[in-house]
Amino acid sequence: MSDVIAEVKTIEVNEELYRRFFEIVGEGKRMSQARAARELRVSAGLISAYKSRSYNGNVEVFENKIRTFIEREGQRRAEVSIPIVETTTTENISRAVEMAHICKDIAVITGEAGTGKTTAVKQYVAESRAAFGVYVCRDLTQYQLVIEIARAVGVSAKGSKFAIIDRIVGELKGRDTVLIIDQANYLTDTSLELLRCIIVDMAEVGLVLVGLPSLKIQLENLRNDHEQLLSLVGTFLKVNRMRAEDAANIIQSVWQSASEEVITALTKSANGSVRTLVKLIGHVHRIMAVNRLEAPTYEAVSDARELVKG
Repeated sequence: MSDVIAEVKTIEVNEELYRRFFEIVGEGKRMSQARAARELRVSAGLISAYKSRSYNGNVEVFENKIRTFIEREGQRRAEVSIPIVETTTTENISRAVEMAHICKDIAVITGEAGTGKTTAVKQYVAESRAAFGVYVCRDLTQYQLVIEIARAVGVSAKGSKFAIIDRIVGELKGRDTVLIIDQANYLTDTSLELLRCIIVDMAEVGLVLVGLPSLKIQLENLRNDHEQLLSLVGTFLKVNRMRAEDAANIIQSVWQSASEEVITALTKSANGSVRTLVKLIGHVHRIMAVNRLEAPTYEAVSDARELVKG
């Protein structure tokens, strides 16, 4: 009886593409085959078959998908890193938070979207061992709010609302700390009063409310009955739009040798918004990578501006 040896037919692949793909994908690599399959919208078995050069489908079509995937991964890896730069906004916000922290009262920080409030408070929490941050969203109930605070301060979030409040107060009382609530303009009047009661009155620690300009209007509206809360506000800070010198510092933290023309164009295009400036810098960086530019140019800024407008 003779042995039958099955003939395995191997496919021809684009060797360069094959090498680059499996430098990224596989066990111990940047991405698992399962995740790559999801990204490519194919089965993990198809990738395995391609790897063993036994795929019997349309190799050209699949390799076109791989080519797009590699280009996209390259763009992700090439994303610019923008360091945290000390600006007038971060200095003023830090000072307001510190006042609430020291005085154990309330600071209210308001400003338009994109002015850098969230970045500044995140930086404060990251750099301080004595601060907790909670980021709230629209339609958050009182129960969900106390759960988020419990998680932030490191106590159990199980049980009734009042049981969780007891744990929060027990954890915070007597500590040298401050709680920062970002997007506080999304909170209802009753939730704002609950915060005042739990954090300032019961736990006796500082509270910072950060939000859009509507937050100050909400607090000062007599119909909303925030007299007790307002009596505890030690600091009201209005965050203004980004100054030109702060924009220049952010730009030069990425490109130290950026020309005055580029700095002026980016600053003008950002129009006082830190968020817009960060988007513009990211787009300029990608345009530079595609065109193999060593430094940003006015033309690259113009192209980036069109992308942000879109």
